[in-house]
Amino acid sequence: MRDWGDTGDFGGVGMQRLLMAETLGLTMARKAAEILDRHRDALMRAAPGETADGADLDGAQFAADDAIFTAVLDAANECLAHFDTRPAGERWCDALLHLLDLAHSA
Repeated sequence: MRDWGDTGDFGGVGMQRLLMAETLGLTMARKAAEILDRHRDALMRAAPGETADGADLDGAQFAADDAIFTAVLDAANECLAHFDTRPAGERWCDALLHLLDLAHSA
């Protein structure tokens, strides 16, 4: 695993990678927030099979959202492992809160 603490030259490849990692993290957080919003709307829908804005939410979309959200949450949990030594099962809620916080600030 790469040690990000010593990037060597602050204007070079190390900072580009750091910026790319930050951008990727924010994008993943935004995607997770979009999925949560879509599913919140589906739960509050007026008629079965429709979201609050009238769009259909089918089983295939739900399954795709679930897979994407799970992958994003797992990645956030793995990133949090660099700072939190608790087992993954004990820090997933913190990982979710960090994701939502990032999505809010993105």
